[in-house]
Amino acid sequence: MRSADVTPAIAERLLNTVYSVIKIAGPSKFKVGGSVCVSKYKTIFEKDYTPNWTTEVFTIVKIQRTNPVTYLLEVYRGKSVAGAFYELHRDIYPDVYLMEKVLHRKGDKVYVKWLGIDGSHNSWIHKNNVI
Repeated sequence: MRSADVTPAIAERLLNTVYSVIKIAGPSKFKVGGSVCVSKYKTIFEKDYTPNWTTEVFTIVKIQRTNPVTYLLEVYRGKSVAGAFYELHRDIYPDVYLMEKVLHRKGDKVYVKWLGIDGSHNSWIHKNNVI
C-alpha cells in the first residue's frame, strides 16, 4: 500500500495491528522526591540473612514510563546516579541513619562515621542519640 492511499480509518487499523502486542507500563509505585534504597547484587554463595538492599538512601528525580517503569535517582548531595533502576525498596525511616563506627569520644559527645556515607559527613552527636 502506498502512503498516499492511507486514510485516517486505515491508519488507525494499521496502528492497532502493529502495536497491539506492546504492553504499556502500569502505574509507578513511587513518587518523585521519595526516599528509596536500591537492591543489592548477591552472589550464589552469599548468606541469606544479609540484607537485600543497600544502606545508602537515594532520592527519585524522574519517573520513566518504560516497561517496566524505571526511575532516575540522585544521591544525598544532589549528584545523579548513572543508569535507571526498577527494583527499589521504600525507605521507611528516611531520617534514621546507621552508624558504622565511633571515631572519637569527648565528654557527652561521640564523633561517628555513618554507614554508606562518605567521611565528609562524619559528625559529633550526643551519646544519648546512639541506640
